[in-house]
Amino acid sequence: MFQRFTKEAREVVIDAQEQARSLRHPEIGPEHLLLAMVHRDRAPGAATLARLGITPQACRAALTAPDAPFDKSDAEALRAFGIDLDAVRGRAEDVFGRGALDAVPPPTPGTRRLFGRDRDRKRHLPFTRRARKALERSLREALARRDDRIGVEHVLLGVLDTEDRATAGLFRRLGTDTAAVRADVVADLGRAAA
Repeated sequence: MFQRFTKEAREVVIDAQEQARSLRHPEIGPEHLLLAMVHRDRAPGAATLARLGITPQACRAALTAPDAPFDKSDAEALRAFGIDLDAVRGRAEDVFGRGALDAVPPPTPGTRRLFGRDRDRKRHLPFTRRARKALERSLREALARRDDRIGVEHVLLGVLDTEDRATAGLFRRLGTDTAAVRADVVADLGRAAA
């Protein structure tokens, strides 16, 4: 299947691995494919993302944003099980220091890991099941559009699975949803073909 990818689509797949590595993620997911695509804002499909304001910075921020903190209803529900969130936070800070439970930024490139240099830099990261499905859908998207090559636009359409809750959540954090982005991509591709 990879031989059917355009040069730019191949670069997206390869760059997705680097995006996952830079985030210190152990696998390549659809989110890394998306992050690799937004860096190619002139490519079909990716240009639609740029027009929608989905920039590399916005995408990376949405990927690295910490989960929403516990609110009062969460704290009350946990209290019913005998868990006091304030006590847990206080104990963690007593043992590990102030702000121990706050999000920690990833190490900057070139820093040493706990057990020496990053030996995994050359190791190929595996694709998650979700990413493999997205790439399979990209082939189906190309076939459905009667295209003989799989381009960035097809990879994007493959990522835009409305059933994938993680990807849907990412697009919500970006201020849109997968169905709306898909409709815009298809419309832009239709205009380009006309």
